[in-house]
Amino acid sequence: MHHILYETTNKVNGKRYIGIHSTEKLNDGYLGSGTAIKRAINKYGRSSFVRKTLKECKSRKELLLLETEVVNEKIVYDKKYYNMILGGKSFID
Repeated sequence: MHHILYETTNKVNGKRYIGIHSTEKLNDGYLGSGTAIKRAINKYGRSSFVRKTLKECKSRKELLLLETEVVNEKIVYDKKYYNMILGGKSFID
């Protein structure tokens, strides 16, 4: 299983989304599941986006902890990002 921190970029306007994803297949076409990124994908089409892996973690827990560090208030309030909530919200002890 791959546990990745990724960045999806809109090739039309440069706006980005940082998220996490656990998958068996790295090239599974996943772009993000946040409300704003999903709306943007519907508006611009999947071909207008590209996803790149920023980091791969050994476990889902490690990945969730990393997301809390990376998707912070600076990202959430930056208009250049689709992120609307702080990272790590799905973290359960």
